[in-house]
Amino acid sequence: MVCNDDGDDGFTRVPTREEKRKQRKVEKRRPQFQFDTNHFANGRKIGVAHVRDLVLYTVADGQRPTWMVVENPSAIPHTVVLLVPGLLPEHLGLPPIPVAAALPFSTTPSSSSIFASDKPLPSARIPTIPRLFMYGVPTRAPGDNRKLHSVVGTLLQSPLTEMLKKRRENALKAMIEAKPTALSTPLLYILTPNEMQDNGYRLPSFAHPSDRPYVPGGIPSSLAAQLEATHRGDFDAGDVTTRTVAAPRGVVVVDEQGRRRRGNVRAEEGWVETKKAGGPAPDGRYPVLGIDCEMCLSEDGQELARVSVVNLDSDKVVFDELVAPPKPVIDYLTQYSGLTAKRLSTATHTLETVQAALATGPDPLITPHTILLGHSLDCDLAVLKIRHPLVIDTSVIYRHPRGPPYKPGLKWLAQKWLNKEIQAGSEGHDSEEDARTCLELLRKKLAHGPDFGDPSIDVESIFERVGRYKSTPHGPAKTTALVDYGNPSGWYGAKATATVACSTDDEVVEGVLAEAESKDLVVGRFMELGNVQGWHNYDPLAPAPEASQADVDAALDRLDARLDRIHSALPKNAALVVLTGHGDPRRMLELVARRGRWERSLREHGIRDDAGAAAGPTDERRERWSTEDERELEAAVALAREGMAFFCVKS
Repeated sequence: MVCNDDGDDGFTRVPTREEKRKQRKVEKRRPQFQFDTNHFANGRKIGVAHVRDLVLYTVADGQRPTWMVVENPSAIPHTVVLLVPGLLPEHLGLPPIPVAAALPFSTTPSSSSIFASDKPLPSARIPTIPRLFMYGVPTRAPGDNRKLHSVVGTLLQSPLTEMLKKRRENALKAMIEAKPTALSTPLLYILTPNEMQDNGYRLPSFAHPSDRPYVPGGIPSSLAAQLEATHRGDFDAGDVTTRTVAAPRGVVVVDEQGRRRRGNVRAEEGWVETKKAGGPAPDGRYPVLGIDCEMCLSEDGQELARVSVVNLDSDKVVFDELVAPPKPVIDYLTQYSGLTAKRLSTATHTLETVQAALATGPDPLITPHTILLGHSLDCDLAVLKIRHPLVIDTSVIYRHPRGPPYKPGLKWLAQKWLNKEIQAGSEGHDSEEDARTCLELLRKKLAHGPDFGDPSIDVESIFERVGRYKSTPHGPAKTTALVDYGNPSGWYGAKATATVACSTDDEVVEGVLAEAESKDLVVGRFMELGNVQGWHNYDPLAPAPEASQADVDAALDRLDARLDRIHSALPKNAALVVLTGHGDPRRMLELVARRGRWERSLREHGIRDDAGAAAGPTDERRERWSTEDERELEAAVALAREGMAFFCVKS
């Protein structure tokens, strides 16, 4: 290296041998990223989880990655991760990246030969990317062949270490075995009207769609904050996932043998609803009844065959009756219901007498202040044909490990959180046992709080994990920051050292710059480019007009300037990671919505394929979901899951 001397004689000074030795030592210890091509030999693709684990390796105690060589990771003082949804290969002047592509690619269009294209390449709009990153790598977002899962959730949550997992399992075991003491109010767990509709419930005429729970007389002020926290959504508003909303249990679903397996052709007939409350419960108590029903099949579809009701406070059965179907039974569903022809022949109740006993009679079990509890209770209320506004659903308040739209089964919940076996016999389910199991699950929530039963027991926030790590036994703990839209402190950033709430990408830049020099890990998210292209909060039924190229170009220019500004302000040897997360989700979301409309048609109108006797409106026939549509959805999901990631260390 030759450097200019500060003198006025015009001569240059050659470094001494000692200075050269020190410089070589500095260069040798300089951190850098290098892709390990051996990992990609068999077409193995990088996922968002790989990027997360690389970040944990550079900042804390993550395992050494097999796909990236990180030289001198301890010399990296700060790491900044930027999530940039909306950034596509075409914005870099590159052709579309094939779904099967896994190898790192050059960010310079002329030398990116692995993505051959006969079409003219678009002009590059983000010159900062090839200037900072010589190579990028294709990534795949979490999901499966029909669904896109949360990129943000995968990036910001990591599996527990084995030691912590064992510790949590022991704590959970103690909680399961502990006897409940003081219980909280069940009002914390009732579904909001919107949650009821999302999960297929029918609202009574006096309850209206709302994100606030329906509580007769209004929500008590002492519970307002707890209710808001309990009903905070599972979805980050800026995160794209294939969320599905259930339709009410409709008329009929027909199996391959032509038998109606779900619903009933008389599904719209005979509905009743409980009375509207005139105010809050006089004594402030809201009784809880666990309900479960068993069903059989007639030629019209599902028919009510047994109802079991158990009281939470007394733990006693208050109603358990067999119900005579109005038409001859063609399948007793014994393997599920436990019912037989002999047993059901003793039934004395009809649907109407059950409705009177439960909801419409002079002294009904279900009062305006009663909370109904069950597992996928919408199905039970549909066969009972009762509408009621106060419900708790254990398939909703306990989440599936994979998150929405999946729901956990009652048998699995009992094994996992109650340490008990149900539905284990060969003689079918027992509705009383199922109702009691739901009550036990609710008691655990009432005793231990809303977080009991959270499947994230096996994962933790990366901010919590990094914040627990110390480079030396007596050194300071690592510090973190999340800079994001909305309220990051209430989402994945709850365990971060600092959070910065933003409403624009410029505010994200300012937040990242303010935290980068003092925090070991900073995560920020840009939303403008995705918003301009209509990716976020996309409504397939009312798509926004296509963005003009001028608007997209302007957003790209601003993104380029923001990336350049952040990199320029980073201290020496800081790591910068930029990832897109996923590709354009709009076609996928359109197809998911269309499939949902078709499934609703199946439920509400009994539409069948062309070989069946079918019948539905002409527009619904046009919406018919075919095998070709399913293949198109899989292709659209595959494209939506495609992303890119870039890594560099500032020299």
